[in-house]
Amino acid sequence: MSILDSPSRIVRVGPTAWVLRPRMVLSVTVAFVIAFVLFLLSITISDYPVTPADVIRILLGGGTRIENVVILDDAVPRALVSVLVGFALGLSGSLTQLIARNPLATPDMLGITAGAGMAAVAAIAFGSTWGAWLADLGVPTAALIGGLGVAAVMYILAWPGRKANSAINPTRLVLIGVGMTWILQSVTAYWLTRADIRDVGRAQVWLVGSVSNTSWASVWPVALAVVVAVVGVGVLARQIDAMTLGNDLARGLGVRTMAVSTAVLLIAVVVAALAVSAAGPIAFVALLAPQIAMRLTGSAVPTPVASGAIGAILVVGGDILARTVLPDGLPVGIVTAAIGGPFLIYLMVSISRKATV
Repeated sequence: MSILDSPSRIVRVGPTAWVLRPRMVLSVTVAFVIAFVLFLLSITISDYPVTPADVIRILLGGGTRIENVVILDDAVPRALVSVLVGFALGLSGSLTQLIARNPLATPDMLGITAGAGMAAVAAIAFGSTWGAWLADLGVPTAALIGGLGVAAVMYILAWPGRKANSAINPTRLVLIGVGMTWILQSVTAYWLTRADIRDVGRAQVWLVGSVSNTSWASVWPVALAVVVAVVGVGVLARQIDAMTLGNDLARGLGVRTMAVSTAVLLIAVVVAALAVSAAGPIAFVALLAPQIAMRLTGSAVPTPVASGAIGAILVVGGDILARTVLPDGLPVGIVTAAIGGPFLIYLMVSISRKATV
């Protein structure tokens, strides 16, 4: 029996017991190693030619003045944003899929990224007129407000009523989210027809999803969101695991399903909104990463950390592909959309076949 087929093991640490799944540990470790290698490779692709060994030397403080300017002030922030945004979108997608128990329930489909994008476009395209108050707050804050506002409306509309400790109906949540996505995208498109053409150009590049115009100011908000999200998921890990068994069984185990689902959705909204604020709504990463992670780890449900690692690989790998193989200047969002479209068709066919069995 290989390590990939070995059963789960119970590891006891003091009064606590943890389930160790060798295949998952190996898959996540390999994914993080690949993400780190791609991170280093992304830094080497710049106007100043360096090798991976040079990158490590510069990061450790041994770079010259010009190397520090080119690599530390330009290449490193872009690579970091790629990794962090990919991790954030993958993690957020896994959380929304867990709550809705639907592989199509991602921040893209539920209107969260559309709400964040609409608010960010208002700050970018109308920063000198009626959107000045959003521009003064900054694009990250504007995107967070938009994402939280949409999530609040969606949650209210999907509220289960007076049923005590009852979770939100997944089908209802997805349908409401899809409807809100189309409404918000229509509003955003209308705004772009009314904005100054120069502002429209900047907003359009941002809406496709790009990491080309990033700086250290773009790194810190999404980095903080990822750290808080990972800690929050770790604290709620046992309750989340229980909810994957079904709401009725989870309530029987003492889990407050409504409170846990609200907390998990809030984490997903915040991390997705700040990821969108840093690089725009990069398409399909939140859908692809959890499903790929499930198949690699052999898990029955999306796992947040594994999904985050795969998301990081998708975004930083897509950015490398866009800068080396494809025409120069192509946004990473186009690459992920080209991959995600066929995968979505495959996923829909797979779900349809399972439903007819």
